Amino acid sequence: MLFQDIVFWILALAAIGAALGVVLVKDLFRAALLLVVVFLAVAGLFVLLSAEFLAAVQVLIYAGAISILIIFAVM
Repeated sequence: MLFQDIVFWILALAAIGAALGVVLVKDLFRAALLLVVVFLAVAGLFVLLSAEFLAAVQVLIYAGAISILIIFAVM
């Protein structure tokens, strides 16, 4: 297998596992942190697709701003 295939499967499994964790975990703060993991994994998938701008937007807006807003709302 190619290196990109291995990285893709790692990111895909991380995104799916974290998304399941967001839905199944009882603690709302940990669910928000798992949502950050999902956003970062999706940004990694964008990098694999050679969409670096979308990856940067994903990290800055979603993993940065939206997740911090959710965590502040929980606190």
